[in-house]
Amino acid sequence: MTASQAVDQNRFRSIIRRNIALPLGVGLVTMAVFVGLIAYLVSTMNWAEHSERVIGQANEMLRLAVDRESSMRGFLITGDESFLAPYEAGGPKFKTQIEALQELVSDNPPQVEKLKQIEAIQARWGRFAENMIDARRRNQDVQGPVAIGRGKIEFDETRREFGDFLDAELRLRQERSDATRRVTTTLVSVFLLFSLGVSGLLAWVGRRELMGLSATYDGVLRRQSEQTEILQEQVWLRSGQRLLAETVVGQTTPQLLGRAVLDFLAQYLDAAVSALYVRDRQHGTLRRIATYGFSRESEQGSARHFEDGETLIGQAAAARRTLVLRDVPDNYVQVVSATGRSAPKNLLIMPIVNDGEVNGVIELGFIRELTVRDQEFMELIGNALGDFVEAALYRERLQDALAETQQLNEELQVQQEELRVSNEGLEERGRALMESQTRLEAQQAELEQTNVQLEEYAQRLERQKSDLLRAQDDLAANAERLEQSSRYKSEFLANMSHELRTPLNSSLILAKLLQQNRTGNLSDEQVRYAETIHASNSDLLVLINDILDLSKVEAGQVTVELETVSIDATLQSLEEMFKPLAVAKHLQLHFERAPGTPDTFVTDGQRVAQILRNLLSNAVKFTERGEVALSIAPSQDNMLRIEVRDSGIGIAADKLEMIFEAFQQADGSTSRQYGGSGLGLSISREFSRLLGGRITVASEVGKGSVFTLWLPVDGEAALAGRQNAPTSVPAHAHAAAPVPAMNTVAPAEPPLVRPPSSFNQSAVITPANGLSLGDIPETAGGTITDDRDNRTRAGRLIVAVEDDLAFAEILRDLTHELDFDFVHASSAASGLALVRDMRPAAVLLDVGLPDRSGLTVLEWLKNDPLTRHIPIHIVSATDHADKALHLGAIGYTLKPTARSTMEAAIRRLEARLQQRLKRVLVIEDDGPMRESIRALLQSENTEIVAVATLAEALDYLAKFSFDCVVTDLALPDGTGYDLLERLAANTAHAALPVIVYTGRMLSDEEEHRLRRYSKSIIIKGAKSPERLLDEVTLFLHSVESSLAPEQQRMLRTVRQRDNAFEDRTILLAEDDVRNIFALSHVLEPLGAKLQIARNGREALEALENGPEVHLILMDIMMPEMDGLTAMGEIRRNPRFAHLPIIALTAKAMANDRTRCLEAGADDYVSKPIDVDKLVALCRVWLRQR
Repeated sequence: MTASQAVDQNRFRSIIRRNIALPLGVGLVTMAVFVGLIAYLVSTMNWAEHSERVIGQANEMLRLAVDRESSMRGFLITGDESFLAPYEAGGPKFKTQIEALQELVSDNPPQVEKLKQIEAIQARWGRFAENMIDARRRNQDVQGPVAIGRGKIEFDETRREFGDFLDAELRLRQERSDATRRVTTTLVSVFLLFSLGVSGLLAWVGRRELMGLSATYDGVLRRQSEQTEILQEQVWLRSGQRLLAETVVGQTTPQLLGRAVLDFLAQYLDAAVSALYVRDRQHGTLRRIATYGFSRESEQGSARHFEDGETLIGQAAAARRTLVLRDVPDNYVQVVSATGRSAPKNLLIMPIVNDGEVNGVIELGFIRELTVRDQEFMELIGNALGDFVEAALYRERLQDALAETQQLNEELQVQQEELRVSNEGLEERGRALMESQTRLEAQQAELEQTNVQLEEYAQRLERQKSDLLRAQDDLAANAERLEQSSRYKSEFLANMSHELRTPLNSSLILAKLLQQNRTGNLSDEQVRYAETIHASNSDLLVLINDILDLSKVEAGQVTVELETVSIDATLQSLEEMFKPLAVAKHLQLHFERAPGTPDTFVTDGQRVAQILRNLLSNAVKFTERGEVALSIAPSQDNMLRIEVRDSGIGIAADKLEMIFEAFQQADGSTSRQYGGSGLGLSISREFSRLLGGRITVASEVGKGSVFTLWLPVDGEAALAGRQNAPTSVPAHAHAAAPVPAMNTVAPAEPPLVRPPSSFNQSAVITPANGLSLGDIPETAGGTITDDRDNRTRAGRLIVAVEDDLAFAEILRDLTHELDFDFVHASSAASGLALVRDMRPAAVLLDVGLPDRSGLTVLEWLKNDPLTRHIPIHIVSATDHADKALHLGAIGYTLKPTARSTMEAAIRRLEARLQQRLKRVLVIEDDGPMRESIRALLQSENTEIVAVATLAEALDYLAKFSFDCVVTDLALPDGTGYDLLERLAANTAHAALPVIVYTGRMLSDEEEHRLRRYSKSIIIKGAKSPERLLDEVTLFLHSVESSLAPEQQRMLRTVRQRDNAFEDRTILLAEDDVRNIFALSHVLEPLGAKLQIARNGREALEALENGPEVHLILMDIMMPEMDGLTAMGEIRRNPRFAHLPIIALTAKAMANDRTRCLEAGADDYVSKPIDVDKLVALCRVWLRQR
């Protein structure tokens, strides 16, 4: 740093001193000014407080004077001495205060003078008042002086003087405030202007001097930075040289060298793309040996060799100078990554020189700006790159020479070996030619004889060809006739299916309605007649279905739908289906599975289930005593062996072939004795062949039969292999010895064991399905010893539905201690059957059952008139208390629970059983309505307490216990909400069933609020009495048969209707009057409004012109316009795009369902219609609407 650049230290110190001293001085002046201002403001505040005290005291004196005057007047009017207390106490106080006020305003003579005048006026008034008081005490006339206004003048003067005094004081306070405001504003404004001026001056002077210093220091720092940058650049250049040399060490070929150099430059210079070209000594061109960052398209689309002067690469080599290209076009070269591509901004092309000759060119592409430093670095390493390239080329030439020498040596050795082999081959061929000439002479004679034979054979072939062509024509004609016959047969079966199913449909529906006997006007014998009609029609339906199945198989219309089938699930399903049948016939039913049996196999699960159902059905049907067993085991050739064994009547040896024929059984008496169409085994055999398996049978009369089904484990592979190599197996095998016992197997097969009892797949059954008791499967769960066969306590039976066997044993011991019989069920299905069969006194029901929820069982039992009166206590590990109580449960216990808790629950059940008289509280303010409810609910075992107000209800609830409460929402002294909240807050009444019976419609919010407390909400209307009676009998657990006949009739009426169908319009498109009649009698009693259309065209007109339709039942075969066309037209209208349509068809052919769904149907039901299934489907689709 030169002398001219030195910083004046004295100048810097003077700047610092001034910048410190001047702010301090200005701060002191500011402090003095503000201290003075504060002192002035304090003085002003003192005067303001003085004025406030004067005004307040003056007002107080005026109040005293007014009180004295009022006290005196009160005494004069009444003569009561007590009125004089304020007058006598106010006199001395007034005098004291006026003296103090004079002292306060002593600095203001006009105010002091006003106070003296007030004092004189009050003195005159005081004398007048004393005279008047004295006269009143002497009972003299005081009305006259008062009437002429004596005393009023003095008091008016007093008020006026006080007013002037107060005005003067307020005016003085205002003047002082204004003066203070002016002084403060002026002083602050002047000081701010002064401060701004001084601060501006200091800032301007300080900034000028600091800018001068800043410029000096900035120059010094800038020169220092430039020197540092130069040194760093030199370090960077030298480091690059060193790192490059380290990188290329050990690279033995030009390609490896080029890749190493380009990788290094990409990292050191941030080059995005690059290429290295070296001189080809043989051709003199520049050859590309390495690239970096090139995409496949760029590398394949660009040239690899360049002459000197050709393109920029050749130009750089020819001119021996570095070329720099800026702002490269987008289509020149691409920088490509996984997320995108772009063009480089700049290119650098530099020749590589060694010993004065160009032996290569390097090309670099940058997506950033190219700097001078980058070019310097490239110029710096140019000669080193030339040395590196020349060394690599030299090593490559040495390697090529060595490889060429080795190749020439190997070729020489190969040629010597070939010459030796060639000589040996020439000698061998000479010998072979001699032998060949001899053989040719012999063959010539043989060929002459063969030609004669071939001419005769050709003539025979020509005749056979003509015969084959005629036979082929005959076969084609026969095939066409067979195809036409099969088509006629299929059409005939389809038409016959329709003609048979249509009358059968109405017959089944009407028989079902008669069987239900909803009106109660049929005798038991007539109901049995209806049951017989329904069963016979069902048998006829099974026969029709079997005929259709067999015809489909024969016509080749059955397709195999391959899927992965679970063996455990299949066995579980079959066990659930046939266990009730076996129990009913007192047969032992076993399902066994051998070790090593796979968990799943690939086949058509539906067909396999149908085969096994047929085999098991036959086994149960033809076995009167003993057992039926199904066993499954692996077999050879990747097959499964499924055996169905029975100890039934057996089959004679000469009948084994016959049983697999259609409509054939062992003899004519079999069908008469056991029933059946004789099609089951025919269909099973055809299905087994379709699945790549077979069925065999071994049997002996009187000792039972064994039907064996062989199926491939991998059905897909087996069916594919069968197309190439079909095999035929016998349909049966004759038994040479009696059938072995069911617990033994042939030695060649592995032993069978019973499968695990816990299966996960089970059908969900709900009350909506309408399944009868015979349809309910028995779950293969465990059980414990109970009292079902040893009942000793009449009327004291508890059924426990519980899958936890340990807990069930605890319940059994506890119920025995409490003197109850105990019966156990481990599943919902078996529990439901036990309750319906035994009609216990109470039920303990678990929610988490293996086959379905216990809440479903609860709902079903409470919907059944025969079981809804039975008290049910819920025991579960999950909290469903609210839902269970709403469904009618009497109590709820959450697992895990103590033994004492369960004992208390059973004792509550016992108390409910012993309670003969049930008490209902009715709260209704309308008298006639209250009495009608009493009459509706009154019965022999029910006491009705009817009140009109909330207070009466609470009083009764506090004194008595009730089993149910019926309340209106609108009450004279409160609302139903108040009652519900009080009951919920009281633990004694928290579980008390409450039914809200109101006449007004509720909003969603109100209904949601009520649902928190109320078990049921009923809106008063035409059908509401029946619903109210139904709900009350549910919560009272009343035995329906004990009610009055009229009450029983009302309950039957309300249960015939269904909320899902209430006020819903269903369009029935059906041309058969019998079906219209039958379906009308099914749907209308449920609450639905039925609209009839005889064909598709009438259905469209009804949708366009009639009332809103919520569901369509569409028959398929109708005149004018069929159901498929009608559904297509409906779906083309946007208004009906989401209207539910259920298709009804009587053809039931293979593709009927697909055609219906493609035409626009949402669901599909085949005739004859299963009424319960149709009602369930309608309920589902109506609730979705």
